[in-house]
Amino acid sequence: IVAPLLTIFPINKSKLTQEARVNIGFFAQKLKSSGSNVNYVVITGYADKGTGSIKRNETLSKERAQAVYDCLTKEFGIPESQLRIDYKGGVNNMYYDNPALSRATVTQAE
Repeated sequence: IVAPLLTIFPINKSKLTQEARVNIGFFAQKLKSSGSNVNYVVITGYADKGTGSIKRNETLSKERAQAVYDCLTKEFGIPESQLRIDYKGGVNNMYYDNPALSRATVTQAE
C-alpha cells in the first residue's frame, strides 16, 4: 500500500525543495517495492484560488505537477508510462482552512 503524498510549494513557485524531493524519494521507493500492485500514479497539481489570476493558477498547478513528475522519472527512475499528470488550477482551501496547503500536488497510486 502506498499512501498519497502531499507536496507543498511556496506561494507562486513550482520548484521542489530538497525536503520535498526527499519525501518524493520515499514515495518512489514504496512505489518500486509495490511491484505490479500499482497500475499507475496520478500527480494532481493545485494552486491557491485566493492568490493569482485564473490563468496563472492553471499554469502554476500544471508546473507543480510537472515538477513532481520530472523528479519521479529523472531522479528516482519511475517509468513515464506509470505516471499521469492532472491539474486543477486555483482551488478553495483543501485542508484545515489553510490556503498554504492548497499550493500543492497530491501524488496518488491507483
